[in-house]
Amino acid sequence: MDIANNAIYADVCGSAQVSGAVANMLQTLFSSKQCANPNANHTLGVQLLEKIERARGSIANILKVESDSLIFNSGSSEGCAQVFHDFFERNKHDRPVVLYSAIEHSCTLQNINMYYLKGLEAFTIEHHPSGLLDTDQLELLLRANAGRPTMVCVMAVHNETGVIQPVEKLSKLVKAHGGILFSDMTQAIGKIPIDLTASGVDFAIASGHKFGALPGVGFLYAKRRGNLLPLIAGGGQESGQRGGTQNYPGILSIETALQEKHEKLEKDQVHIHQSRAEFEQKLASILDEVVVIGQTAPRAPCVTFVSLPGVNIKKLQWSLNAQAIYITGGSACSDKKTKLSNTATRLGHPERIAGSTLRISIEDEQCGHAYQRIIEGISTALGVAETSRRTPAL
Repeated sequence: MDIANNAIYADVCGSAQVSGAVANMLQTLFSSKQCANPNANHTLGVQLLEKIERARGSIANILKVESDSLIFNSGSSEGCAQVFHDFFERNKHDRPVVLYSAIEHSCTLQNINMYYLKGLEAFTIEHHPSGLLDTDQLELLLRANAGRPTMVCVMAVHNETGVIQPVEKLSKLVKAHGGILFSDMTQAIGKIPIDLTASGVDFAIASGHKFGALPGVGFLYAKRRGNLLPLIAGGGQESGQRGGTQNYPGILSIETALQEKHEKLEKDQVHIHQSRAEFEQKLASILDEVVVIGQTAPRAPCVTFVSLPGVNIKKLQWSLNAQAIYITGGSACSDKKTKLSNTATRLGHPERIAGSTLRISIEDEQCGHAYQRIIEGISTALGVAETSRRTPAL
């Protein structure tokens, strides 16, 4: 299906559209037939490997880390799996424990469940209603498990609410108690400024398709990668940390997309946050009840997680689709499931709130026009005027 020229794509947290700079780079790459195995010892292979290493250095420079701490892979799910594989296999005879955010991504939760069956112990860390982690409970859990191999798992930016956790503060707390910190930065890298060294995290993961690179490629940051256990054995690629011929078009797309995003993040972002605030105010002005989840906490730009109690969210999505406005109900991983939002529930919201959630996430440069079109689209779908406040029709 072709996307209409006037379409509003409001699911960037699910997957960003490939950036123009990436599309141009790929066209040049393929039109010049720069296709080979980067590990071959002929000239073209050597040239491609040099491009990969240049990209690694460029990405590391943006994230303020050493280049050899980055391991290219297929994306965040693989990176998460390798972190858990390394942690459990290294510590399985010493009663390892994981402390994890109650609203962590399903990928992390699935790994916890898998290793729980093998002997891993795990405890949940709750959040304040704002979406920020309960650091008092985290400290109590760290104290209670003192002396054991401990890994703490917290998303830097939440995939639904967009709430930004104070990762540097969390890292200092975790390190003070002898633990390690694994932060899923899938929704952070490319969307907010990131200094991985200053953050203090031991592991972080990223997926290229979240910030305009190709899908199916990403990287794992390992603060001390020298003795990291590989998840995929192969021909020694990535210094033996990840087997398999490197996805060099994808890796180069990460470099291109992150450079583009980095330049934009250095510019003033105030107007972007103002645009979102005005959008949320307008939405509240046309409906009887609107709950913006995470509104009082620091949030990544252009992400709104909102509940519209009394509105049939599926019907609203169908109506918006017909208007070429593409919005997801909750996280992309659970968009096709009919259930309450785990995030809203764990943050203390009742069923009527947790069962009517939408996630709206758009590109920064499109925010003004996109927010206006979304307001118009919702007004049309619910049969209300922008200036009036009425009970929704759906």
